[in-house]
Amino acid sequence: MQKGLFSSLPSISNWPDRTDLSAASGWAARNGLGEPGDFLALLKADGDTILVADGSGAGPDAIGTEPPYGMGTALAAALGQTDARCLIFARPPQSVALAALAESLLPPICTDSALFHHHHVVDPDFGGRPPEEEGPRLSALLVAPGTRAAVIGNHGVLTLGPRVSHALLHLHRFERAAGTYLRALATGHALRILPDELATSQPAPDPEAFFAAVKAVTGD
Repeated sequence: MQKGLFSSLPSISNWPDRTDLSAASGWAARNGLGEPGDFLALLKADGDTILVADGSGAGPDAIGTEPPYGMGTALAAALGQTDARCLIFARPPQSVALAALAESLLPPICTDSALFHHHHVVDPDFGGRPPEEEGPRLSALLVAPGTRAAVIGNHGVLTLGPRVSHALLHLHRFERAAGTYLRALATGHALRILPDELATSQPAPDPEAFFAAVKAVTGD
């Protein structure tokens, strides 16, 4: 029997998911949101498989399935206990600076930060425990419905969502919001906080439109 035209090509499962992770990793690196060692994206795929992108910009065929021991182990355990399908941890500069503050909660002072009003948490006690303990502790912080981000004290930020597009958009918008907040603090003037009803009524951005633009840049 004659072999098909594409029979000699490698068979790679979860190709669309791999493509999404590759695009997110490459775009994050290109825009200063992540690089090897400072970026880790995990995605629940078919069955019990968790796909992992480490910020190296690897193509879809090089996306791994084993989170690195340590932070990766903790994140994988946390992801397994949440309703989110994708989780990204990164150390972009503005978010790291926010995570270094004694008060790391992001107030709603602009449309970016309003996206996280009542939708983000702060973990001031991360680190110093075995990953097997950090994972369940992290998941307990992330179980609240609608959680979009978690400031990981002295480390960086974790964002999550039902798809890669959501988690990456949240990372992008959180880093931008953190930068606005820190620059406003640096003026020494009082902050103009949005009223709760105004902050919660801001229209949510379109993750798929955002991700389509990301893929146009990365070529995925």
